[in-house]
Amino acid sequence: MKKQVKIIFHIDMNAFFIACELIRHPELKNIPLAIGSKAAIFNKGVILSASYEARKFGIRSAMSVFEAKQLCPQLKIIPGDHEYYEEISQKFIGFLRKYTDLIEVASIDEAYLDMTEVCKTRHAIDVAKEIQDTLLNEYQLPCSIGISINKFLAKMASDMKKPLGITVIRKRELPEKLWPLTIDKMFGIGSKTAPKLMNAGIKTIGDLVKDENKPIIKSILGNLSEYFIEAALGNSDDTVDPKRNSEYKSIGNSSTYIHNLHTAEEAYAELQRLAKLVASRLTEHRYVGKTITVSIKYPDLSVHSKSRTLTEFTNNFEIIYQEACDLFDKLWKHEPIRLLGVSVKELKEKQQIYEQLTLFNYQEYVEQEQLIRVVNTLKRKFGDKVIKKGMSEK
Repeated sequence: MKKQVKIIFHIDMNAFFIACELIRHPELKNIPLAIGSKAAIFNKGVILSASYEARKFGIRSAMSVFEAKQLCPQLKIIPGDHEYYEEISQKFIGFLRKYTDLIEVASIDEAYLDMTEVCKTRHAIDVAKEIQDTLLNEYQLPCSIGISINKFLAKMASDMKKPLGITVIRKRELPEKLWPLTIDKMFGIGSKTAPKLMNAGIKTIGDLVKDENKPIIKSILGNLSEYFIEAALGNSDDTVDPKRNSEYKSIGNSSTYIHNLHTAEEAYAELQRLAKLVASRLTEHRYVGKTITVSIKYPDLSVHSKSRTLTEFTNNFEIIYQEACDLFDKLWKHEPIRLLGVSVKELKEKQQIYEQLTLFNYQEYVEQEQLIRVVNTLKRKFGDKVIKKGMSEK
């Protein structure tokens, strides 16, 4: 039986960290902007991501902040906020699930989709354009999309037009679209390996498919030589595996405020709202977590975080909220608050935790959940202040 030809999309967000920051800092649009490591506020550290405006000055990822400032003195650098980027990433992946469950998350800002079934009734480019437009207009997230018959070619296609490109590579188009590219453009060929290949005369991807080059390719790439040769010929993995890299590292929510928060009461109200959102999302995705983190951003854009690891896994709002308030009390410097965030890490599927419980612990767990339900019922009936957390003296 002839193997079915698949239609694979690779969705690659454009300057993702920058796009995330522009969602909450629209005033920074259209200026040279970079995300730096925490030391960036002291003009030290490295650049993590640069806007397209900054790239025009030669600024790129992994460049030192000192060098970047020399190239562009007016460069605006803000410290990275990876919890927030994870939160936006989860929204982006959640949106893609409207199209298919066959999603393989490759990293925080990219994913492969098996769109074979979807494209039986719709043209692939029309679907890609719809995804791209919705991510840009509703989520403020620009992306490029590559479309091909396997993951390698889809990834290569998405890299060809940035920002906001949609590129299709058909197998018959490899000689004109793929093979002329220099070998350093091939996905999987690292910065140390590319010069070795080029020095040996393997200057383009097309040079990989020439029979006379096989011995020299094998001497440099070893056991991986066959993989790269086959990939250049258009023969590569077309299986989109939702379980690969599928575990959430964290689930969190944050809010940036047009008017800064100034009092603990304002912060507690926001922490309550954020904790409810986090607990709801944990429940929706059937996860429980063990480490709770609170993040505060001040008007100078500095971010401070504090975490606590619990003895038991939870997705319970009350526990998350109470721990978040306690962490906030220890973290807050009594300065105006630009942003508040709550996240839960060390996630596991809830079913996994049930399976690991002993008979004794299971009963304890059930009793705790029953108690929580009773408390929640009382609070709904009589208000949040009817029951407060107590402490025993020892």
